[in-house]
Amino acid sequence: MNTKAVYGLIVVCALVICSGCYAPLVSGGIPASTLPEEFRLPLRTGGTPLNYTMLTAPPPKDYLLGAEDVLEVTVPELFPNGEYRPLLVQVMGSGHIQLPLVGSVPVGGLNLAQAQSEITRAYSNGFFNSPTVSISLAQKATFSVVVLGKVASPGVTELPRYENDVAHAIALAGGLTEDAAEAIEIHRRAHGVTPEVVKIDLRGMDNLNFGPHDVILHEGDVVVVPNRRNEVFYVVGKLNPTNVVRFSAGERERELGGGFILPRDREVDVITAVAMAGYIDPIDSPTTVTVHRQIPGQEPMLIHVDLIKARYCRQENINVCPGDIIYLNPDANWYFRRTFDRLIDDVFLFPYRSVWGF
Repeated sequence: MNTKAVYGLIVVCALVICSGCYAPLVSGGIPASTLPEEFRLPLRTGGTPLNYTMLTAPPPKDYLLGAEDVLEVTVPELFPNGEYRPLLVQVMGSGHIQLPLVGSVPVGGLNLAQAQSEITRAYSNGFFNSPTVSISLAQKATFSVVVLGKVASPGVTELPRYENDVAHAIALAGGLTEDAAEAIEIHRRAHGVTPEVVKIDLRGMDNLNFGPHDVILHEGDVVVVPNRRNEVFYVVGKLNPTNVVRFSAGERERELGGGFILPRDREVDVITAVAMAGYIDPIDSPTTVTVHRQIPGQEPMLIHVDLIKARYCRQENINVCPGDIIYLNPDANWYFRRTFDRLIDDVFLFPYRSVWGF
């Protein structure tokens, strides 16, 4: 090997060792080992599936009347000729009904027996002696909600009172499809003005992130079942150009570029994620990555993961979440390894290729 080649090798090695300028696009971040255990918990494989009865509204012991309920009221004394017929009356928003002679009668919040007593009292007050009043519930009030997303029959659904909850809405829409994500969203206008979105996780939530009042639906609410195929993470950086990975959802496939669909039933940690992306070359692969994670309502989080340590230390690894962007860090050590390996091949071994036949 000539002297110029030797000097060139020494200069290049010195520059790589003493300077970080050959490490573009390096991203720092919070060390993964310092993060709490919730970043590593197996939410998909180990998380407790939600008990679906939590998505129903527990009915009261007695049906309590409310606005838009329709009652069938029979008062024979109103028809002296004996040809009486039942009266159909609707409960108004104020909780009152309108009846002949007595006018407005409050029944909202009462059960049928209590409402019958209230109507009997009204007609006994100067109109009839011992009226024989009978009532029945002719029609329950309904709430019109919209169910969208990955259900068998999306569209507008009418839910009766005390069945106006998420579970009944999903059931009437035909149930969840294969592509449904492990979450349900409820979009509503809180107090009629401010939009509100309630997210209900169907797996991995030992501590519920919603309350009993959240699953009760009201007029105009929209229930959205997201598409699991949107639960994607991305890997950015120098990858193996021969690697081709496709994840199928159902019987269809989706081209995602540098994106990968998270499996429904198991975790994907950072080590697995970069391997899925073809990041396996021992020379060309950097040893650290930075995970960009957007947490709702917070500033973006950058998490630094040492891939070498993560292979044997659980604390150095984290699980991947939908929307994560994993940046491969071409740090100075990686650049030195790659450059040194190529220099050895180009400078030391090149003169002997023709002799040794490689």
